[in-house]
Amino acid sequence: MSYNSFLNKPENALRRATELHAIAQPQAALSLLHEILSSRRHKTWSPTYEKIIIFYLDLCLDLGRAREAKDGLHQYRNLSQSQAPGSLEGVIRHLIEKAEKKCRDAKEMAEKGDYTPKTDVKVENGETPKEQTAEDDDMDLYNGNPQSILLSTMSTDPEKAQRETAMLFPALKFLWEVYRAVLDILKSNSKLERLYHGAAVAALRFCAEYKRRVEFRRLCDMMRMHMGNLTKYGGVNVARFEDGGKNNKVRGWEGWTAESIELHLQTRFAQLDTSTTLRLYTEGFRTVEDIFNILQISKTRRKIPGS
Repeated sequence: MSYNSFLNKPENALRRATELHAIAQPQAALSLLHEILSSRRHKTWSPTYEKIIIFYLDLCLDLGRAREAKDGLHQYRNLSQSQAPGSLEGVIRHLIEKAEKKCRDAKEMAEKGDYTPKTDVKVENGETPKEQTAEDDDMDLYNGNPQSILLSTMSTDPEKAQRETAMLFPALKFLWEVYRAVLDILKSNSKLERLYHGAAVAALRFCAEYKRRVEFRRLCDMMRMHMGNLTKYGGVNVARFEDGGKNNKVRGWEGWTAESIELHLQTRFAQLDTSTTLRLYTEGFRTVEDIFNILQISKTRRKIPGS
């Protein structure tokens, strides 16, 4: 079957990817689906594309390809956010739930000791899978700094530490990348604002549960930047009064509403609780400043007629 037939009929691509996965060639299936999602030939959403992206994300999860998952989400966002926002929401929820489940399962297996190191590496198409290096990401889950090496040697259960390194850390890395990608995709989408804040609160729980202090700081900086952009380019200060506080400077953002302000406040209070749990009090003080800024937005919004 020719490549053009896959582009003209995405159902053929999905069927072929399923066949490749059945014969233990998940990387080939992933590459095929990525080509379909990134193709500019099709601009119309259909339920088939939802099936494609779900299968694609499941492959990314199995292979631990966080970067490809992020790119696929961006491609599907461009395809579906105006035609089928409900489908985009369902896909994102599916990915978060599967990634969180994989993380919980990895944690349970690491604690129980149900792990056997792999001695062979599967080779596909004559190429060995490319290992991710520290340059691929800026997260400290794999940083071999002297402190982490020293702590690992002082562990009361070296075998458990080895299991966590082999099983839990890759799952944590993937889940963290999922949270970052989802927040980046939904940062200015008013229609899916509840989903954005739901993902933000889930990411905060992730930081608290797994004691990820570095990731928590980066998460706070990310959400602070998102809110700053909305305030600067999509806030009430730059909007015309007759628009009720709305403007078109930020794509997908319909302006500050009472519900959006309430959601931001709830997320910041959860962020404040997490900073207390992790004993990051400086970040807690910065969160209090964020809450004050949100209250100022609410105060400014009440001065706009019709808001």
